[in-house]
Amino acid sequence: MNRGNNQALLGPIIASILVVSLFQPLSLAEDSDHSYPANILVNLENGAVITENSIISITIQNDETPTYATLELLDTSGTRFFVDFTEDLEIYSESDNWKEWSFGIEISPATTGHCSCIAKITVQEEDENTISLIRTFFISPDLPSNYQFPPIIHIISGSESQWSRKTQILHFTTMDIDLEIPYLSYMIEDSTNVKCSNVYFGVPEESIDFTPSSDTATDGLFAYEIMIENLTDGWYDLSVFAINPVNQQFSYDCMSIMVDNSPPVVIIEGQKTVSESSGDAIFDGSSSFDETWGIQGLTYVWSIVNTDASTDNDAVILAGMDERTLSVSTEDAGTYEIKLTISDKAGNLASSVNYLEVQNIPPLARLTIDGEPIENNGQFTLFREGSCIIDASGSTDTQNDADNLRYVWRVNNIPTYEGKARDFSWPEGIDGDFILTIEVIDDDSESSQISVLVKDGSTESALPLSMIVLILSLIFFSYSVVNMRKHTNESDIPKWS
Repeated sequence: MNRGNNQALLGPIIASILVVSLFQPLSLAEDSDHSYPANILVNLENGAVITENSIISITIQNDETPTYATLELLDTSGTRFFVDFTEDLEIYSESDNWKEWSFGIEISPATTGHCSCIAKITVQEEDENTISLIRTFFISPDLPSNYQFPPIIHIISGSESQWSRKTQILHFTTMDIDLEIPYLSYMIEDSTNVKCSNVYFGVPEESIDFTPSSDTATDGLFAYEIMIENLTDGWYDLSVFAINPVNQQFSYDCMSIMVDNSPPVVIIEGQKTVSESSGDAIFDGSSSFDETWGIQGLTYVWSIVNTDASTDNDAVILAGMDERTLSVSTEDAGTYEIKLTISDKAGNLASSVNYLEVQNIPPLARLTIDGEPIENNGQFTLFREGSCIIDASGSTDTQNDADNLRYVWRVNNIPTYEGKARDFSWPEGIDGDFILTIEVIDDDSESSQISVLVKDGSTESALPLSMIVLILSLIFFSYSVVNMRKHTNESDIPKWS
C-alpha cells in the first residue's frame, strides 16, 4: 500500500487526530478548520472478527450534506474494494441544525476470503474539509483458529507524500487477532520513480525493531518518532512491518517521504547606496533556492529596520510564497537593514542580510531682500530708520523634507529669528555694519546657509559717490563750454589801432 501526507508549514508539522464514534472509534481529520466537523459512526469495533455475512452500518452526522462519502477495504496487498456511497445516503433523522445520514454495506466472508483488513470511511464536507474513520478487523470464512492471520498494520496519512526534517513522526494503527500489539520494525530506502513499489515476501533483515510508547496509544492509534537527521535530502520510502512472532506471519505498509534536512540558500540582490527620494529601492530574492528541491514551496519573509537610533526601529514585515521581491521607500534618509528569511516546506530556515544607505540631500538656501535675490557673501545697505523684507521661502529640498524645513536667522552668528520671511529692521544693540545669516535645516539636521553684509546707510553721504562724480563732471563740462565760447567771441571783435 502506498499512503503518505504532504503538509507544508512555516513551523513544525502538526498532525491532528480526531476521535468520534458511537464506540469511540478512531478517526482522522485532514486539514480541518471546520468548527463542527462531521461525525462518523459505525457498528464495527476494532479487532472484530467477521465469520458470517454481516452488515456494516455507517451513520454520518453533520449540518450540511456531505460532498462525497466512500468506503475502502484495504489489506497489505492494497485495496480489496472501494465503494462511493454518496448518492446512496439516506436521511435517517433531521433537526434544525443537525442531520443524520445512513448507509449499509454487506460483508460476505465467503466472497472476501481471509483478510486482516482496514475499513476506511471518508467524508468530505462542503468546505472541502475531509474526515476519515478507520476500523481494524478480521474476516474469516471459517473458524479463525483454522487460519494464521497476519497482524494488521496501516500508516495513517492524509495525502501521497510528506515533507520531513530531522525526525519523522510515524502515525499508524496495528493489531493482531488476539488484540495485542505485534512485533514492529521499519525500514527507510531510497525511492524509485514509482514510490512504495517494493513487494516484500519476508521482513527484511536490515529493518529496525521498535516499540511505540504506551503513552502515544489512543484506541489502536500509535505514534513513533524516527530520527532521520543523517539522511541526505531526497525521496525515501518508509516501510513499517508488523510480525506475528508465533507463526512469523507479517503485514506491511509504506509511505513516501521527502527528506529535506538542508536549509535553503538565501540570495539578496539590490542596491547598497541611493539618494533620498530617488524612488523605491528594489531588493530581489528570487535567486534563492533549495539545492535539492529548487524553489518549489519556498516562503519568503522580509524585514526592514532603520538602524538609525534616532528613529523608530519597528520592523516592517512582508511574507508569502510569491513575495520574492521587496520595494523599500527612499523617502527617509538612514541606514536600513534588509533581512530575508526563507522557509522551505520542511520548515528549514535560512537568512541573509543586506544594508541600504539612503543618503540625505541637504536643502538649498535661497534669499531675497525686498524681492531682489541675494547671493552668499553679498551685501546690502539698510538705514537705521528703515526696514526691508527678508525672505527665504524660495529655499528648496527633496519632496519629503520640503514641508518640514526650519529657517533660522542669525545676526553676527547669534540666532535671532525663526521663520521663512519677515519684516526686518535694524537690530537693537548693533553699531555699524553686521552679518545677517539665514540657515535652512532639514529633519536630518543637514543645512545650507547664506550670509550677507548689512551696511549702515545712515553714516554714508547723502549723495552716492557716483552721483557726486557725475555732478562734478557736468560742472567741469559746462565751464569748459562757456570758456570756449568766450574765447571765440573775443577773437571776432575788431581791435582798435
